[in-house]
Amino acid sequence: MINFIKITLALITVLTLSACDKINTANRTLDTMIGGDFEVHILGHEKPYHVNNGKVTSVPEKGYYVFYPVIDGEKRMVQSPIQITTIIKKD
Repeated sequence: MINFIKITLALITVLTLSACDKINTANRTLDTMIGGDFEVHILGHEKPYHVNNGKVTSVPEKGYYVFYPVIDGEKRMVQSPIQITTIIKKD
């Protein structure tokens, strides 16, 4: 009887942790932002990046955002980890 309880608790723990990962992945999938002006702050970078009339796209399978700010007069691709990136939509 005690073994059955231990096995049941272990199974519930594994299923709970698995569900949390699925919810986290689903939340990141919904992070895609299309159209508009954005200010992107990345932890460890001095200045924020400005995306004007563009988009910030999430790639949840790989764990990063992709966006195209203007840097030194040129539009360049930047990838930043989702965990250390803050995106602010500008009006």
